[in-house]
Amino acid sequence: MCEALPSAPVPEIETTHILILCLVAFIAGLIDAMAGGGGIFTMPALAALGIPIPNVAGTNKFVATSGSSTATISFLARGKLDKTIAGLGFCCSVVGSIAGALALMQLGKIDEGLTKGIFGGLLIVMALYMFFKPQFGGESAYAGPTARNLGITIAAGLVIGFYDGFFGPGTGSFLVFVMVRLLKFDFVTGTGNAKAMNFGSNIGSLATFIVAKQVIWPIAIPMGLANAAGAYVGSTLAIKNGAKFVRWAFLVAALAIAGRMMWFVVMKK
Repeated sequence: MCEALPSAPVPEIETTHILILCLVAFIAGLIDAMAGGGGIFTMPALAALGIPIPNVAGTNKFVATSGSSTATISFLARGKLDKTIAGLGFCCSVVGSIAGALALMQLGKIDEGLTKGIFGGLLIVMALYMFFKPQFGGESAYAGPTARNLGITIAAGLVIGFYDGFFGPGTGSFLVFVMVRLLKFDFVTGTGNAKAMNFGSNIGSLATFIVAKQVIWPIAIPMGLANAAGAYVGSTLAIKNGAKFVRWAFLVAALAIAGRMMWFVVMKK
């Protein structure tokens, strides 16, 4: 059973702060819809205002859910996701993220330096691999809902969903990599599938944070609306400009997230 976590008092937030947070959320939604990684902008912006970390995580998860839901609907409406893979991945991501959020709440905290070092390194390796393999994601070579592809989708949903609920940064990029490299979708459809799965993991962990009373609604709602607007613009750009454009957006986003993680590790020493 999930209990509310104790947290420090939330500082007073001015209207100017809300406007700045909304601008950041819009930019994050735009980037996240194309390649993942929007949390690299929104979480530091929230934390910079002195908001307690549990509230940062809960509020940011609402913002992320607003954006991922909008992007998913946009890709679906334009026929740029595979309904079987996206639906199965969505369900598995919900389960995985709930388990991850509950695990985090039981542990109370994690070694951020170690965690960011490990996953930042993985993101760098992943981005470099995709950079030197430009043939991946240009055109779809997806073989259909075979046992292999369904198994990969289930595993990715559970494992990466758990990661999103437990830690989070780079979830969208990891999912895009699975869709493009392992399932061999093109970058546009692969991103659509990834957004649907990320939507599932966001919902699962958000529900846990809501029960634990960690969402600051006066901040979360306007940021969520701004993030959704950015996600709509980002998904439209991705679909309009095609796989080559999304590939470069993915590479830049993955390296930016990795750089942010590794910088944290260096500064902590």
